[in-house]
Amino acid sequence: MLIGRTADSLASIPERLAQPAVERPYPLPEIEVATQEPLERLDADWLEHRIRPGESFYQIMRAMGFDPGTVQSVMESGQQTRPLLELRPGQVLRASAPDGVLQALDLEIDSLNKLEIRRDDGGYFAQLHTRPTQTTQNQAAGVIDSSLYLSAQQAGLSDRLILELAEMFGWDIDFTQDLQPGDRFAVVYNEISVDGEKVRDGDILAAEFVNRGKVLRAVRYTDPNGRTGIYKPDGSSLRKAFNRNPLPVTRITSRFNPNRVHPIFKTVRPHRGVDYGAPTGTPVRVTGDGRVAFAGRQRGYGNVIIIDHGRGIRTLYAHLSRFAPKLSAGQPVEQGKVIGYVGSSGWATGPHLHYEFQVNGKTKDPLTVALPQAQSLPDAYKRHFTKQTARWVAALDALSTRQVAESTAKPMP
Repeated sequence: MLIGRTADSLASIPERLAQPAVERPYPLPEIEVATQEPLERLDADWLEHRIRPGESFYQIMRAMGFDPGTVQSVMESGQQTRPLLELRPGQVLRASAPDGVLQALDLEIDSLNKLEIRRDDGGYFAQLHTRPTQTTQNQAAGVIDSSLYLSAQQAGLSDRLILELAEMFGWDIDFTQDLQPGDRFAVVYNEISVDGEKVRDGDILAAEFVNRGKVLRAVRYTDPNGRTGIYKPDGSSLRKAFNRNPLPVTRITSRFNPNRVHPIFKTVRPHRGVDYGAPTGTPVRVTGDGRVAFAGRQRGYGNVIIIDHGRGIRTLYAHLSRFAPKLSAGQPVEQGKVIGYVGSSGWATGPHLHYEFQVNGKTKDPLTVALPQAQSLPDAYKRHFTKQTARWVAALDALSTRQVAESTAKPMP
């Protein structure tokens, strides 16, 4: 049962989180740009400009009155100037040119990072400054009522944490159809602060999801070599060798059906996969480790990618708008890697992803096919794992116990 707007609300999270970053080509275009609105003058020496959607660094600098040669010199002051080509709406750019020559340029990248460019006798030099942060542990819990998205929001979780929670349990819970009213969740996570003020969420450290009475738990673990994974509290793998879905959260528009009537040709044509509705440009992630067997165009499939996972297993991703950069046949890919983007190429009535799961040349229903488990944590890391995760599991135990106690203490309606 799909309740409320769970699928639609969650499906839009990746798109919202990815919206700000826009990369622009270099070298800079030779165009004349008029100032669209007055620049704010902080004092006699500094101008300030808040980035608007679609603006480029070149446009802003020309509007401030700097010539193309100055812009070129700034961009050649080091690799650290890359944020100037990835401007996001809301960022603030400040420039100082008391004698008409650019002497200083500051970009507030985000709440933690600032780019400073200064002029000396040899030209311009750039430095990135990061404010010192503090990490504190926080927790949240909720009960599913109308939807996971709304319930998690009410519990205080951000879009980023909601998406991470859904991805953690995506191997066992199909968030498009498995949720029930009364399901509950509990989360222990990090918060990042500067001078006592929260600036963003960190990672989820431990989480519990109770779905239809089944209790699922997950903990984050980073091994001594720096590799991070998600495991059950006993160290066994939470993930499987394959994700159930190539999109973390979305809506199903057409299921596996050998007797489906084709929406375009109006004849009975087997539907050998699952269609996921999603906005054009939504990232598509490979569901298991493998190698690209094909990336190109195939008649009704439009832009299609086929991944060979070995052991007779292949997955297919069709109707893509485009492929990931530099993707080519023979290339190895890891589970979760973005390989393409949702589109409507080929025989499609709208933007969606057609996904197939093939075993020894025969298509299987991706929603019901048995998925093999991934490898568990190596024995050599078990002691380190227990030491690192014990306090998070304890916090999760206390949070879950309190949640159950509060729900049972409520009077019956």
